[in-house]
Amino acid sequence: MVGFFRSGNLATRVFDRQFLSPRPGATVNTVRQFYENLVPSYTIYDVECPDYSFRKFTDDGKYLVAFSRNHQDLIVYRPIWLTFSCHEECDSHDLPDQARRFDSFFKQLYSISLASSNEYICKDFFLYMEGHKYGLFATSTAQSNDSSATEGAIHGVPSIEKITFYLVRLEDGAILDEKAFCNDFINLAHSIGAYLYEDLVCIVSLRYQTIHVLQIRDSGNLVEVRRIGAFCQEDDELYLHSHGQAAQGSSFLPGIKQRLLSFIFRKTWNEEPDQTLRVQHLKKKFYFHFQDYVDLIIWKVQFLDRHHLFIKFGSVDGGVSRSTEQNLAFFAVYNMETTEIVSLYQQNSSEELYSLFEHFYDHFHANPQNSSHGNFISSHSNSVHALDQLRTIKNKASSSPQFVKKMMASLPYTCQSQSPSPYFDLTLFRYDEKLISAIDRHRNCTEHPIKFISVRQPNVVKFKIKPGSDSGASDSRAKRISSFLFHPFFPLALSIQQTYMQPTVVNVHFRR
Repeated sequence: MVGFFRSGNLATRVFDRQFLSPRPGATVNTVRQFYENLVPSYTIYDVECPDYSFRKFTDDGKYLVAFSRNHQDLIVYRPIWLTFSCHEECDSHDLPDQARRFDSFFKQLYSISLASSNEYICKDFFLYMEGHKYGLFATSTAQSNDSSATEGAIHGVPSIEKITFYLVRLEDGAILDEKAFCNDFINLAHSIGAYLYEDLVCIVSLRYQTIHVLQIRDSGNLVEVRRIGAFCQEDDELYLHSHGQAAQGSSFLPGIKQRLLSFIFRKTWNEEPDQTLRVQHLKKKFYFHFQDYVDLIIWKVQFLDRHHLFIKFGSVDGGVSRSTEQNLAFFAVYNMETTEIVSLYQQNSSEELYSLFEHFYDHFHANPQNSSHGNFISSHSNSVHALDQLRTIKNKASSSPQFVKKMMASLPYTCQSQSPSPYFDLTLFRYDEKLISAIDRHRNCTEHPIKFISVRQPNVVKFKIKPGSDSGASDSRAKRISSFLFHPFFPLALSIQQTYMQPTVVNVHFRR
């Protein structure tokens, strides 16, 4: 209780830090409490900035990534701090005119052209390595829905003539390597089709149902180290050729699908111990749904560790449209070394998977081990406040299966999709998650400022974030969306409001 009623005065906290040592392992949490006093309390509305699409900060805070509006160029900035001098007390003065300029807060490091004339940068795709030395970007040509059927391609999945992944050194913008996929379909929106874990990248080809595992070498090369799909073992194709079965290869199920069916069969077999009833049980639970199982495709994949993949299987329509209303969807844990499916869960009815999701959520998304900021993203497995929110939603749900299905729709986890900013720490601040959250998504714009309220003092509003213009005057009929970019540790944020057929409004929120 003494800690709960501790002084909120910044000077007092500095003195306490000098004389009081935090509990072992609690140093970072103790330091983060300073953010209750260090908040972005001042806003500069509609700053003069280039007409770029701003993507995100890297979690070391060194880089702000942006793309040109024609989706051809990559622009990288370094955050700097607004500085100015005055003859009298500065606090009594208005900010100088230069404060309204974007380059007073950010210094452009470089601008490079990534895409050719018929290619476009995917503005939602950007992944960075743990050491923040390299960034992974993607370009693609236009999508075609009238693609001709080719051998091995899934019917109903559109085609993109060329998708290229670029490995860029963030320090100077040097393009070190690239990896191209032709006449394929990879879901680049919000980086859904790729997942980065340490130096490994898995890329999911929806059209050819192949998981490409690439390794980013220290030299800056992208090297394909594994391919999972039609074949699981490296010598599977060689084995078929040596036994004269390559010609009939099209009649075989893909290797990953064979592993899935085998696991479902053995699981169904072991569910019924009675030998006389086992055949009927197999007919009802396995053979009756056999074609449904065969028609399943890989939707999304993530790493759990260097050896295990977490794979979501579903229908073709759900994989392309990202609909969560499909009746049949499964989650599988796949061991890349043994090529075995270790466990399998059905999305709609797996209470076991939901229990793992609730208690061990942090294991579903691996944050960089050397990041003192990314490891403190709030979740219901590390924050009692987030757990209370989740259980409140669960208690209000009309039915448990629907609630489980809704929660499982977020799995597999999308890589690097949450901001590590301390202002999203649910042990420090409360805010309306319908309007703003750590998850990287566009939001519908609101007329009123978004309040960040102290958890320790529930009636105290620590700061407000208001996207759009200062006057608040706008056409209420026009659809407006907002996005928010928070620096990982500075009291600095950008709010970006986009309105159809109107200029983008960028506000800078910072501590003055």
